[in-house]
Amino acid sequence: MADHKHVVVSKRLVAINSASSLIAKLVNVTVLLWTYQYLLKRIPAEEFAVLPVVTSIMVFAPLFFSFFTGGISRYAVDAYAKGEFDRVTIIVSSVMPLLLAASFVFFFGGALFAFNIEHIIRVTPEMVDSARVMLLLLVSSFCLQMIAQPFHMGFHIRQKFVELNLISIARDTLRIVMLLCLLLGIGPQVLWVVVASTVADAVHAFAVAVRSRILVPEMRFQPSFFAWAEARQLTSFGLWTTIGRLGGVMYTNAATILLNLYGTAVDVTSYHIGATFYRQIDTTIQLAAQPLQPTLTAMNALDDKARLARTVMRGGRYALWVTLAVAVPLTIFADSFVQLYMGGQYSQTATVIVLLMIIFPFTSPTALIALTAMAMAEVRAFFLPAFLFQFAGLLGMATILATTDLGAIGMALSLSVITIGSQLAYFWHLALRLTGLNLSDFVSDCLRPGLVPAAAGAVVWATLALNMQVESWAALLGYCFAGGVAYLVALFGFSLSPSERGDLGAVLRKLVGTRLR
Repeated sequence: MADHKHVVVSKRLVAINSASSLIAKLVNVTVLLWTYQYLLKRIPAEEFAVLPVVTSIMVFAPLFFSFFTGGISRYAVDAYAKGEFDRVTIIVSSVMPLLLAASFVFFFGGALFAFNIEHIIRVTPEMVDSARVMLLLLVSSFCLQMIAQPFHMGFHIRQKFVELNLISIARDTLRIVMLLCLLLGIGPQVLWVVVASTVADAVHAFAVAVRSRILVPEMRFQPSFFAWAEARQLTSFGLWTTIGRLGGVMYTNAATILLNLYGTAVDVTSYHIGATFYRQIDTTIQLAAQPLQPTLTAMNALDDKARLARTVMRGGRYALWVTLAVAVPLTIFADSFVQLYMGGQYSQTATVIVLLMIIFPFTSPTALIALTAMAMAEVRAFFLPAFLFQFAGLLGMATILATTDLGAIGMALSLSVITIGSQLAYFWHLALRLTGLNLSDFVSDCLRPGLVPAAAGAVVWATLALNMQVESWAALLGYCFAGGVAYLVALFGFSLSPSERGDLGAVLRKLVGTRLR
């Protein structure tokens, strides 16, 4: 008999897991930015533009599977928190036949798309073969990852996110080594980015599944445990998460496809690079918040509403600190950064960056709202409105593209307006309703402490930007550091509570291997 341990609700454990997620993401982003700069200076815009277009097509792939996988983590963690261990086997056994059938259909649909890609999107004749290979590799890799998905939940149940992030760092290291060997050994081609990623992702999916099964032995496929009732519950939950993800995909990635069809290669590349910073910051917060999913689910299962509310406010506060530490200086120094990073050909990228960075003061305070809605099984209240707002954003993008010559800037403007508007009009209110808090609590516990460090840093960064020239990476880094000092002084002096200072110290000691006593 396995030694079962219910889901642990530990603030320190969540903090350690989140910090390790941030470190893992930082490694990945650093390599990604270096790769983009390396390629942009060595290949034409028409060749580079194939990468964002193909990857934008593939972001629709999760929608095909999230109908089945959207509820796996939530219900598996809920079952463990309640001590219903056999139900984990039922969940896996009920979803696997559906995933296998979906993977079969997806693979052949993706292959058909790939062999007709030149008839669907704009690709220069010399890049058709590369685009076809890239799409086939991505389709195959995604099918493998989805089939393995039900066996990855052991890390969520046991909250072993540090270990999961170490495996992810190993995957990133493999991808980096492969990418460097291909780029430097064979030559700069955008194809190598996809080749290195698909191989590394396949190895990662297998390694995570094996280790996860060891952590939670009940997470196995046993045909006799298949239950239609469980399958229906999972798909019903997954329906709303799919709708929400569809909206997110539409208004963050459809812009690339629209620009491919009606814009130029420079438009596609400018938007993709600018949006990459937005997506990387946003996904960093999602990764850091991921360890909270089992915790929030357990709190809800145990009816610990007050602690859940405090966690949501704390998560919004932390998200503001992290996102604005990057978004504010990136906004102020956008022109200088783009000139150093890409050159004058892609100058509109700076405006795209600014328009997307101003979103974070409005979205970060509700960083945990989606996880909270899933933990409380209030998925319709979050994902349906999210879809409707995001669909409106897509219509706005299409309208701007059809009636103006704004190109990439118009896409970013539409995304910014609809995102900020939806937060103020609905999602801030939803966060208060789910947590049972009022606006005064939201301001005092989240907004005020979350924004003070950014305001202090912005004063220094703006002063330097107005009075000093940025002519080198050394100067840019120096100015960012100077504002960063003001940011940290305000953070530690005015925003962190005494208990948070203690928690931060504990996390840092834990991460460097010091045993807490």
